[in-house]
Amino acid sequence: MKDDIKNEILKDVTGYDKFDNFYDLYDYLNEGGEIDSIIDYNIDIYNYDLRKWAVDNYNWIDEAIDEGLCEGVTDFHKLIQCGQWVALNHEAREIVEELFNEYNGKLFNVEEVA
Repeated sequence: MKDDIKNEILKDVTGYDKFDNFYDLYDYLNEGGEIDSIIDYNIDIYNYDLRKWAVDNYNWIDEAIDEGLCEGVTDFHKLIQCGQWVALNHEAREIVEELFNEYNGKLFNVEEVA
């Protein structure tokens, strides 16, 4: 997922864009739902994989339920997918923060050369 997000940054961010922090960068990258699409692509679709993931990650499923993302969902596998979405969203934010800090903002805040 990190490579996908980095590619999205390199594709969408120009030297003229200014970001004070990774929150601004994340919001900019997800204006058109690009990060959400990356997250959706990484959600498991096979029931076996979902059950296997749920064993060690039930806290994310609880968080998805607490956030109201599972309202009306009665299928256990769909609940797990909601939990995966929350976990992957958290991971995506961490990746954007890591990339922002890794380049000390320089990848995104290139000064215009006169």
